[in-house]
Amino acid sequence: MRRYILIFPVLCAAALFFGCQSKVLQMLIEPQEYYNYAVTEGVTCTSPEMIDGDVKTRGYADGRWIHLNLPTRKAIHRITIRGTNITRALIYKKLEGEGRWQAIQQIAYNESPVIDRRVSGVVTDAIRIYISGTADDEKKANQYDPRRGEIVTANKVR
Repeated sequence: MRRYILIFPVLCAAALFFGCQSKVLQMLIEPQEYYNYAVTEGVTCTSPEMIDGDVKTRGYADGRWIHLNLPTRKAIHRITIRGTNITRALIYKKLEGEGRWQAIQQIAYNESPVIDRRVSGVVTDAIRIYISGTADDEKKANQYDPRRGEIVTANKVR
């Protein structure tokens, strides 16, 4: 009798997952669709080019901060920045109340032109990003010093 009790749930699970055109299996395999809040009417950004919906458009941060303001509070599940040279950054969500922010993601050692981060439990009407390092910073730090005849970095000579 015990053997049948154990076999029945296994058979049910197998039928559920391996049945013809199983909806459960399709839901597990199909990628989720995300909505791009950045192109929603009423959204503002410190660099409007960043949110025009065209991945080929380049936007530039004013200093080291990027601010994205949504017209209403939204649940954010993914943050994607395309065509970037950001190597290090901190992403913050705005908390309720005036001037209160909470760090939600840290980006470190990024070498990809795309930053794609999943986040959970983020409900906010504003996101801000502090850029602490870019690929351009690295290039500027590694400059040739003709007096020394060497490449000089911020910390050492090569």
